[in-house]
Amino acid sequence: MSVTYHFREQEASIQVHGHFNFAQHAAFRDASRAVLAVTDVKSIEINLMDTDYLDSSALGMLLVLREQANDRGISRIHISNAKPVIRQIFAVARFEKFFDID
Repeated sequence: MSVTYHFREQEASIQVHGHFNFAQHAAFRDASRAVLAVTDVKSIEINLMDTDYLDSSALGMLLVLREQANDRGISRIHISNAKPVIRQIFAVARFEKFFDID
């Protein structure tokens, strides 16, 4: 279980590996802070390709990131590569209102 991040031009990408739950809180917070500290970032991708589980604390972490990004003028947060079971959680939580999900 880990959280990594990298930059590609004006987009930052945060990738969560394994279970995305409260155990990932510190790592996700640190990655989010690092991404938000770069002034030329215009969009953020949350890549869930290697994520096999997500709980309500992860939903909360994503909402906090969204709020912090909006405060910095970053309006696009894109969640990518979510597995069907995770997409179902996003659908129940109505996350498509807050994030671009594909």
